[in-house]
Amino acid sequence: FVEAGRQHYDGSLKGKWILTGGLGGMGGAQPLAAVMAGACCLAVECNPESIDFRLRTKYVDEKAETLDEALEMIERWTAAGEAKSVGLLGNAADIFPELVKRGVHPDIVTDQTSAHDPINGYLPQGWTMAQWKDKRESDPKAVEKAARASMKVHVAAMVDFWNAGVPTLDY
Repeated sequence: FVEAGRQHYDGSLKGKWILTGGLGGMGGAQPLAAVMAGACCLAVECNPESIDFRLRTKYVDEKAETLDEALEMIERWTAAGEAKSVGLLGNAADIFPELVKRGVHPDIVTDQTSAHDPINGYLPQGWTMAQWKDKRESDPKAVEKAARASMKVHVAAMVDFWNAGVPTLDY
């Protein structure tokens, strides 16, 4: 993030914010890394347990129940030049396109969802955690198909951000 700030924002991420997806495993460090680099971070996560774990371990500062609440926090913090992070419960395949639709432009967009594992690592759009866990056992091919379709929507939104001039990257 520091290097992205150097390349795109004259070396400073103060007053900037990063949009990302995923707070499990490797992705859990992104909000902390953003804050350490001087930026705010909105991290979209579908598993409430992952958000709660990142709150307990201080890798994320706040939790939002709605996109509007998360955006209000980000707006307030960036205006004040604060570097803070918020975890938003939701599916990145829903939230990223909604932000595009609303014309919201983060300063950097990235992703750390577990798209490398479409059966066990990526919740399909419209599915509950319980449905997903059940279907991984009973019909993994259906999970993979639905997850890949959701990934397509998610990545299309990331490309939309890129096309709008937002630095968009993946680790």
